[in-house]
Amino acid sequence: MKDESESLRAAYRLARLVGFALCLGTPALIAGLILSGLIPPSEHRPEGAYLQLGHAFTGLVFLAAAWVLWRRGSVLKAFHLVPEPRRASTLLRETLLYAALFELSSLYGLAYWILVGREAGRHVFGFIILAPLLFLVLAPRLDHWVEAARQGAGDVR
Repeated sequence: MKDESESLRAAYRLARLVGFALCLGTPALIAGLILSGLIPPSEHRPEGAYLQLGHAFTGLVFLAAAWVLWRRGSVLKAFHLVPEPRRASTLLRETLLYAALFELSSLYGLAYWILVGREAGRHVFGFIILAPLLFLVLAPRLDHWVEAARQGAGDVR
């Protein structure tokens, strides 16, 4: 059990590090490019098709968050059924999948900047900041994984 806990801990650290690099690094890079002027804003107004696209991006971000919540619950519920040698890789795969889905939000922000630009700057930066926030809030913590692994042994509180 101690070996499993250590392998879960190591996988969790790696998953968090890569997840944070993705969910903090990409938005920081995009924000830096926008603020430095290297990616010029479009002059279109957020009306018509552009407004609808902004709504679609918002819907996709929240759909991804809802899917992660569903998937997280399903995976954690069945985590004790995963053979011990595969638990660390499952933790790593799931956390990185969640990070990749959340990181899409910052890419939507970049696309919206290119399409609408200054007229919707607060929306653009809203998309960009959602990536790290969603990762921090919705990616399972180590104690979630450890408790899920113990469920099969009857050690649940």
